[in-house]
Amino acid sequence: MTAVADTPFAKLDAEGRLLKPALNADTHVAGRYGFRGEISYDGPETVLKEVFSVSEAGKPAIGFLAGSITTYDDLPKVVDVLGPALDADGKYFIYIADLPQGNRFLIRFGDVKIFAIFIDDTSVYNELLDTFYVDKVKLKKYDTAAKLDALADVGLKYDEVSNYKELSFDDGLAIKNAA
Repeated sequence: MTAVADTPFAKLDAEGRLLKPALNADTHVAGRYGFRGEISYDGPETVLKEVFSVSEAGKPAIGFLAGSITTYDDLPKVVDVLGPALDADGKYFIYIADLPQGNRFLIRFGDVKIFAIFIDDTSVYNELLDTFYVDKVKLKKYDTAAKLDALADVGLKYDEVSNYKELSFDDGLAIKNAA
């Protein structure tokens, strides 16, 4: 059994940022630790919601993370709070309610790449199923850890960057504000 203190989630846990965990433990994949819940990034009311995230043993950063925020303007705060828990090898999907409909950006913060995606009245779970082409019927039979493993297995390999417009945070802000 892996302790959260031995994962990239340790700092977030120590700061009290890991909220409402549906899972905060090892998953069914050997050497994988998962967190499902919310991550506070600017006080207890401002959270990255519907978080799906995993880290792999021996790796210094979260390998896969998906969640949603209300406003694009908060994206730098999210990246700043997660800080060293993110790295260039990770796959990070942030669904954002106030992006113009249909927009998909690839935003770089240093060497960290964030897939910033419009979300409307759906859930992060449903968006991930659509993005990764995962069979929803099959997943219904799984427990929380197994669902996370199934999504992380695909998410960690995801490399369809051609589906995203690569731009700076400021260019994305201009697009959002022009809509």
